[in-house]
Amino acid sequence: MRITSISARAVECGFNSQKLQTSRVASPMSRFPRFAQSRASWMWPTKKVFVRVTGEDGSTGWGCTNGGEIVEMIVNDHLARLMVGEDMGDLALLNAQMAASLLPNDRSGFAMMAVAGVDIALWDLSAKARARPLVDLLGGAELDDLPVYMTTPRPEAFAARPFAGLKAAAPYGPESGDEGLKANVAVMQRFAEAAGPDTPIMIDAFLSWDADYTLRFAEAVGDVNVRWIEDPIHPQDIEGLQRIRREMDPGIALALGNFAFSRVDCADLLRSGVVGVLQPDVAWAGGISEALQILDMAQAAEVPVILHNTCEQPWALALAAARQTNALVECVDRGETSPLYELMGARPGIAGGRVATPRDPAGNIPPSHVLAAFDAAEPQLKEA
Repeated sequence: MRITSISARAVECGFNSQKLQTSRVASPMSRFPRFAQSRASWMWPTKKVFVRVTGEDGSTGWGCTNGGEIVEMIVNDHLARLMVGEDMGDLALLNAQMAASLLPNDRSGFAMMAVAGVDIALWDLSAKARARPLVDLLGGAELDDLPVYMTTPRPEAFAARPFAGLKAAAPYGPESGDEGLKANVAVMQRFAEAAGPDTPIMIDAFLSWDADYTLRFAEAVGDVNVRWIEDPIHPQDIEGLQRIRREMDPGIALALGNFAFSRVDCADLLRSGVVGVLQPDVAWAGGISEALQILDMAQAAEVPVILHNTCEQPWALALAAARQTNALVECVDRGETSPLYELMGARPGIAGGRVATPRDPAGNIPPSHVLAAFDAAEPQLKEA
């Protein structure tokens, strides 16, 4: 089947109003007082980007990624004109074609989010054309559900519940001195108390620390069951990561890859020998086609993979169920209700610390306000 149209639309979905955005959470901007109190004060374009691909039979596939108007522009003004008319017989080839077309300018961040949005929509369209769930196209899944760890600002809400772990967002970085370090340690102690002795806890530093601070923190939490520290420094600072890995308690892993936007970025991390857990985001790192290659590389390196923010991405759940042995997935706690849970269909069911494997052949279905945004954009897209 050939592609007849591709279009993208950036839609406000409330990302910047969630608690993890409005509360004190460390970030690369924490050292600037104006932006230290919340991620919402500086975060990159936060509208969700929905991508619609139409086949020659009139059927549609949907993808969703981040990056707001920037990614919308890349899809509409660049990738769409390259992809319309192409045959969908080889999705890996189409993915490589999109990525190569952006290589002279950018091979990370917004560029690969755009590639991911289109790629996810192509896989969705392919599954719908066969009237099969995506998980079957990816090889099928034996398990009906997968174990979940929770990223949450409220660990007490998950106390004594059978989740595979609880992860905190670090509130402070080096700019907050000893008091900030003590506060970060107190967060870990609070999480450990809620989790209990048999449930590991983790912390996400969101690129806000440096090697010295990471080592000080690791020493300070030596009596707490910390499974990993996530993204303490920039993933391209290989020397800094190698120093951390060399000097830090070997019982604490480094979880990296959230900000690795392609298999090339992930390969660099894997070659460094520092990765304890690789955590690429399918909707940021080039989509399903790229993620399949990343999973293969990590398996060869014997490094476990936990796909970032899995439970908000049915395609990531399908990948974990079909292509990983002993998969573990992440759910980000956004409160009892959030539109971010239902951007491509019903909220995934989580019970007993496990999430259901997605098996609905209806595939990705965006909510009505997203469909309305596409209808409103049709005249402008046609003129362009």
